[in-house]
Amino acid sequence: MFGIQRRLAFAVAGSAVALVLAGCSGSDQHEGGTGAATPEQPAAPQVSAEFNQADVAFAAQMIPHHQQAVDMAALADQKAGSPQVKTLATRIRDTQDAEIATLSSMLEVWGQPAPEDPGLDHAAHPGMLPDAEVATLDGLSGAEFDRRFLDLMIQHHRGAIAAATAQQGGGKNPQAKELAGRIIAEQQGQITEMEGLKAGV
Repeated sequence: MFGIQRRLAFAVAGSAVALVLAGCSGSDQHEGGTGAATPEQPAAPQVSAEFNQADVAFAAQMIPHHQQAVDMAALADQKAGSPQVKTLATRIRDTQDAEIATLSSMLEVWGQPAPEDPGLDHAAHPGMLPDAEVATLDGLSGAEFDRRFLDLMIQHHRGAIAAATAQQGGGKNPQAKELAGRIIAEQQGQITEMEGLKAGV
């Protein structure tokens, strides 16, 4: 089940990457700025070609990490009992799908390979949850699902915050550093929200 969702999500991300890169074509990738806007397509920010290994590691780690969260959030749409949990899961899915596209565009601009499908060995990716733990969600529904989902997503978010904090300490690319800052802020806020939701389920 997760494999199908993962392939669909990566397909969506790939399309978004193409749009981002299209906005970058025909200009010097070493310069910042924005691509030309059209009425149909808003301007896409260019990604600086300036990067180091910490930037690459951040993007390559965060793409599969986000994808696991997207897969978990898709389950919540079907199995969660709390409307608040469903709404939170939708926000997580939409935000992290968009960030997967951004991270993929960064690797493309830097001439770095996209990470391999992590489905064969999630444990090999720092900050990700073991497959066995995520699989427990599939057999739950209602309040039981909500409690387990919140516990796992809080743990998952903490892994993302750790990776984003490391990028801010060692990274070089300005767009990657800005994205890392957003991830820290948004996911710390969601952890606080999830801790509050746990009290009601």
